[in-house]
Amino acid sequence: MAARNPKLHKGHRERMKKQFRENGLRSFNDHQKLELLLFYAVPQRDTNELAHTILDRFGGRLSDVFEAPYSELVKIKGLSEHAATFLKLIPQTASCYLSSRRIGEDKCFMEGIENICGYFEGVFLNTDKEEVHAAAVTAELKLIREKKIADGTICSVGFSMRALMNFALECGCDRLIIAHNHPRGNFIASKNDIIATREIIRHFKAFDIEIIDHIIIGRDGTQSLRSSYYAGSVWTEEDIIGEGIILD
Repeated sequence: MAARNPKLHKGHRERMKKQFRENGLRSFNDHQKLELLLFYAVPQRDTNELAHTILDRFGGRLSDVFEAPYSELVKIKGLSEHAATFLKLIPQTASCYLSSRRIGEDKCFMEGIENICGYFEGVFLNTDKEEVHAAAVTAELKLIREKKIADGTICSVGFSMRALMNFALECGCDRLIIAHNHPRGNFIASKNDIIATREIIRHFKAFDIEIIDHIIIGRDGTQSLRSSYYAGSVWTEEDIIGEGIILD
C-alpha cells in the first residue's frame, strides 16, 4: 500500500477545521465529527479509519462512543490512553457547561420546574450508573452548593440519610432538592422512589430542613416529583416549613 502523502493529510485536517468554523459541527456526519475530535488527541495520523473503527465497535452512534467505558475504549488498536481520556472528557465537559448555563450571578437557581430539571439534566448527562445528588438552596432559591451524595447500581440506589444530613449541615441550609437518575429506565417515579422521598421528608422535617423537590432523570425525560401526580402522596401541608415553596 502506498504511503499516505503527509501534505494531503495536513490539507485534509485544515479543510475539516475550516468547514467546522464556517458551518458548525452539525454539518458533519457522526464519523466526521469523531474524526475531527480525534485530530486533537491523535496527532500525525489519519483519524478517518480510526473513527470508523470506533463507531463500528460501539454501535454506530456518537453517543454510544461517549458512553462507552474507558476500559473498552483503550482496547481499540490505535486509540491511546490519552485519546480515550480525551473522549471521556467531552461529555463531562458538556455536562458542566449545561449545568453552569443555569446559574449566573444573582440568578435564582430555582425559578420553576423547567430550570430545576434543566440543571439536573446537565448534572446527570452521560452518567451510566445510578447516583443521588442534592442541591442546597437559600430562602431566595439561589444555589448554595450541589454535590453527589451516593453511588448506586443501575437498578437501585441506597439513599444515605447521614450523608445527606451532613451535606445540609455543611451548607448551613434549610432547603434541599434531591435528584437521582434511571440511566437505563424511564423517568417515572417508582414505588420505592415515593417511599424513600416520603421518609426523607419526614426525617429532615425534624431538623427544620425542607425537601423542596425530588427530580428523577430517565433515559428519555425528567420528572419533578413535586409537580407530578404523586405529589399528594408524598408532601402534605404539614411538611411545609414556614411559608414553604411553590414550584410551577
